[in-house]
Formats: sequence, C-alpha cells, structure tokens
Amino acid sequence: MDPLTFALVFAKLLAMVLGSVVALLAYRAYRRTGLSGLKYFALGLSIITAGTVLVGIFHHLLGVSVRLGMVIESLILSIGFVVMIAGLYQY
Repeated sequence: MDPLTFALVFAKLLAMVLGSVVALLAYRAYRRTGLSGLKYFALGLSIITAGTVLVGIFHHLLGVSVRLGMVIESLILSIGFVVMIAGLYQY
C-alpha cells in the first residue's frame, strides 16, 4: 500500500471513529434529556459518518470512479444535513 492510500484509509477510519463517538454522545444526550432534536442530530451525523466511509469502500472494492464517488458522498452528506436541519427546526 502506497503512503497516500495508507493516509486516506487512516483518515477515513479516524473520521468514522470520531463521527461515531459524537453520534453516540448525541444519542445518549437525547436519551437523558428527551430532546428529539438531539436524536435527529445523532441520526444525521451517523448518516454523514457512514457515507464518508461507504464512498471509500465503493471506490476501492466496487470500482466506482472518483467522480461518481464524490457525487454519492455529496448526496449522502446532504441527506445527513437535511436530517439534522429537520431536527433543529422542531424547536
């Protein structure tokens, strides 16, 4: 594995771990407080985190082109942000 690919894999794994931790903390805060906005925040962040990792999997394992991967990633990120915005608009 060349250094750039290694750095990319490391960065994706780090983003997955950190995003998962923040999503878990938001979900725990939702369970503790009952504020549904936190539930939507956790869900949106989970979608964004999963999307970031899935695009790398699509590219390396399924042969999806970089440009198509960027389109898929942008769509998944947008869906995650819409979920988070919907949660914020409840208040």
